Amino acid sequence: MNSARPLRLLAVYEFAGQRGHMMDSLLENLRTELPYLQVTCVSGLFPVYRPGGLRPRRVANLLWVYLAVAARLTVGRPCAVLVHSAPPGVQLWTVLWASLRRVPVFFWLMDYHPELEARLLEKRGLGPASRLLRAVDAALMPRFSLIITLDGAMAALARARSGPVEVLEHPTWGPAEGVGLAPVSYPPGDSAGPLRLAYSGNLGVAHDLAPLRALLAALVRQRPVTLLVIGASAHGEKRFRDVGYELAIPVEAHPRVPFNDLRPLYEKQRIDAGIVLLAEASGGLVSPSKFSGYINFGLPLIYLGPAATNTARVCAQFAGGFWLPTNASTAEVEQVAESLLAPGSLEAARGGARAASSYFAAFDGRSLARALAPRLAKSGKR
Repeated sequence: MNSARPLRLLAVYEFAGQRGHMMDSLLENLRTELPYLQVTCVSGLFPVYRPGGLRPRRVANLLWVYLAVAARLTVGRPCAVLVHSAPPGVQLWTVLWASLRRVPVFFWLMDYHPELEARLLEKRGLGPASRLLRAVDAALMPRFSLIITLDGAMAALARARSGPVEVLEHPTWGPAEGVGLAPVSYPPGDSAGPLRLAYSGNLGVAHDLAPLRALLAALVRQRPVTLLVIGASAHGEKRFRDVGYELAIPVEAHPRVPFNDLRPLYEKQRIDAGIVLLAEASGGLVSPSKFSGYINFGLPLIYLGPAATNTARVCAQFAGGFWLPTNASTAEVEQVAESLLAPGSLEAARGGARAASSYFAAFDGRSLARALAPRLAKSGKR
């Protein structure tokens, strides 16, 4: 690379600002790794994320980004394209247009569209539409030059769909990049009172409450439990309150707070462990990142979900929490409840959580840029 031949990169992602902090960080670090990098960004008209894929603003964003990608790849020929998985399906649209110009495309897979939509259509009895989406996905996934995934489950699914394409696994990171571990001052589980659990984040279709209900029922038979729900929607809060009412578990709701404000809230409530949920069918389609909002503050995890996610890794590799598969038997539920309530178990898991936090802290915009830069530089020499 030299100043006479800059590396022109087209970056496609829906949201800039806080919602797009990871892409912003990656691009900033790529500019450091590749001094001659010239980045052109395509993003949505509306930078503020609001839940709901069919809201007028989200639809407008999708149409705008789709049109802008087609225009950019028609009138210009970048050296490479880096595309995010939002708005839904934009990666397939992008690689289709880029293939016409023989431009390599690097795909950063966050949420697996259109497979998410294909499974939803299947549930609604729209099999032909579901099969069509999967056929388009299978035809276009092998055209990428690289696919970046978030965990092992997602990497396995991407490899099954993309054939010989290189798949790079790299976890997500929070907006408080580089802040590091800031453990709570108290030892979780030291109180003789109720077991105090927290759930931080939204509760959507990818989250299954049934396994949590079974575990809470086993716990409450041996010790009182309270539940703090942070940042859930009104519907999500109601789902938690329904479970709490059924099991006589107090549920306190709290509005969403910035990442750095979670620690004072955990301190005030003296939270013993944080809950992460993922439906079995969602493994490989999305990757729960809520675990970082607990382990960064030295809190053990209670994970109810499929294998090969980063949260499962915290529990299995680092012993930083308690993992219950979503299809667990009654005996397995009782065993996990007993392990969680055993003397010293939460304190031991706290040590594992801190070790996991130190491990995942090494993954950020800089580490991903260092992995991606040589591949981009190679594409610029074509």
